[in-house]
Amino acid sequence: MGGVMNSAPSSGFNIADVVPKDRKPWWRDTRLMQLNFLLLSALLTQTASGFDSSMTNGMQSLTHWAAFFNHPNGTRLGAITAGTTGGTLIAVLWSSQICERFGRRIPIFAGSSVIVLGSILQGAAQNYAMFVAGRFIVGAGLCMVATAAPPLLTECAYPTHRGVLVSMYMVSWPLGSLVAAWITYGAFRIDSNWSWRLPSLLQCLVSVIQMSIVFFGPESPRWLIYNNRQEEALAFFTKYHGYGDPESPLVKFEMAEVVATLEMEKEQKQSRWAAFISTPGMRHRFFLNAWIPMMLQWSGNGLTSYYLSKVLNSIGVTDSKTQLVINGCLSIWSFITAGVFAGLVDKLGRRFLFLLGMAGMLLSYVIWTVCSAINQQRNFEDKGLAAAVITMIMVFSAFYHVQSPIAPTYVMEILPFALRSKGAMIYQLTGNIAGIFNSFVNPIGMTNLAWRYYIVWCCVIAFNFTIIYFFFPETKGYGLEEVATIFDGPDALAGTNAMRKMGMTVETENGEVVGVDGATTTATKRNVEHNEVEVV
Repeated sequence: MGGVMNSAPSSGFNIADVVPKDRKPWWRDTRLMQLNFLLLSALLTQTASGFDSSMTNGMQSLTHWAAFFNHPNGTRLGAITAGTTGGTLIAVLWSSQICERFGRRIPIFAGSSVIVLGSILQGAAQNYAMFVAGRFIVGAGLCMVATAAPPLLTECAYPTHRGVLVSMYMVSWPLGSLVAAWITYGAFRIDSNWSWRLPSLLQCLVSVIQMSIVFFGPESPRWLIYNNRQEEALAFFTKYHGYGDPESPLVKFEMAEVVATLEMEKEQKQSRWAAFISTPGMRHRFFLNAWIPMMLQWSGNGLTSYYLSKVLNSIGVTDSKTQLVINGCLSIWSFITAGVFAGLVDKLGRRFLFLLGMAGMLLSYVIWTVCSAINQQRNFEDKGLAAAVITMIMVFSAFYHVQSPIAPTYVMEILPFALRSKGAMIYQLTGNIAGIFNSFVNPIGMTNLAWRYYIVWCCVIAFNFTIIYFFFPETKGYGLEEVATIFDGPDALAGTNAMRKMGMTVETENGEVVGVDGATTTATKRNVEHNEVEVV
C-alpha cells in the first residue's frame, strides 16, 4: 500500500504539508502495520457479499442444488438471488442510526453475528422458503456491516493510505467471489446435498474473523470527537499517525482540523437528512451518492455476477463442470484486476478510473453482443465465437474492476462527517434497489431475448459514461476535511477554513499556521524550500 498525497489545488496550508516525508513504508512501520491489520475487521466486509454472488452462480450448475429446489427459474430463481437484497432493504431502516449512535465497531460486530446466523439457516435449509429466509438474514447482516465499514476505514486510515485502503475494501468482493467459486467447484464432486450445504455454511467464515478482531481495533476518531471524546481521538492520532508523539505536527494539525470542521458541521446542523438538499454542493453530493451504487449495478455486470450459467448456456457452453471452471477463473481474474487498479487510485485519480472503466466496459459489451448474435445464427457450432464471448466477459470484468474499487472511496470522501453514515446507508439502499431489478428482470430478459438483451446494457453503459464525464469531479490529493472546497467553493467551512473561523489558525505568507492541542495553541512553521515542518 503506497502513499501519495499531493497538495490539494487550493490556497493555503493543508494536511499534505504536515505529513512526514521520511516515514517508512507501512509494512516496515510497526504502528501502521498494526493499524492496517486491525482495520481488516472493516476491510473484509465485501468478502461475504462476493462469496454470496459467486456461490449463487456456482450453485446453479450443481445438480443436487437444482434438484433439491425443483430447478428454480424465472421469478423463483430471482427470489433466491434477491434474498440478500431484501434483507438489506429492511436493515437500511436502522443501520445508519446504529452507526451514528454507537460508532462504527458495534454495527460491524452485530452485523457479522447476523450473517453467521443466516449462513447456518441457509446451510441447514429443509425447503425453498427456509433457504430464502437464510439469505434474507444474511442480507440484513451485510447491510449493517457495509454501512459502518467504509466510514471506519475512511476516518481511521493514515492520510496517505486513505485512497488505496478504502479502495481495497471493494477488492474483498472478488476475493470472496474467488473463494466461493473454487469451494463450489470442489463441492461439485460431493454426490449429495452437501455439495451446496457446505458452501452455504462456509459463507460465514469471514464474518467470524471480523467479529474476532473488530474490538481490538480502533473506533473512528472523528466519531469520538463528534461525541465529545477528544482525549480518545487524540490518543488514536498519537498512537497510529504520530509515531506515538503527541507533539507531532501531523497529530496537532489533524486534531485541529477535525475539531474545527465538526464544530462547523454541528453549527450548520448538517446531520439532518434535509442537509442533503440544502445547497447546490450538497445536492451534487447527494446525486453522486445515490447514482454511483446504481451505476455499478446497472452496468451489465449482473449477468456475470449471478447469471453466468445462463450467459454460458446462451452461447452453447452447457457442461456444468466447464461452467464452474469458467466461474472460478473469472473470479481469479477479477481479484487480480481489482487489486491492481485499487493500488493506482492515488496515481491515476478517481475520475480517470471511472471513465476508463466505463469506456472499456462499453467496448467489450458491444463485441460480446455481436459475437453472441452471430453464434446463435450459426446454431452455436462455431467454438471460436464462443471463445470470443468468454474472452469479452473477461475483458468486461477487468474494466468493471477498474472502477468498482474506487466507488466507496469516492462516496465516503465527498461527504461531510455528519452525513457519512447516512451516505453509506443510501449507498446500500440505491445499490440494492438496482440489484432487485437485476435479480428479477435479468433472468426474464435472458430467457426471452437471449443476446438481444445485451443491447439494453450497451445503451445503459453509454449513458453512465456520459454522466461520469459531466458530473464527476476529481478528488485526488485532497485531505478528508478539504474535499468540501470542490463542492462548496474555496470558502467552504471545512478544513483550514473552519480552523480560521474558530480562531484556531493564523496563516501568514511565510507559512505559519496556528494549531490546537487541548486548551493550548502552538505555531507550526513550514519550511517551503525543503518541505519540512517544525514545531516552534
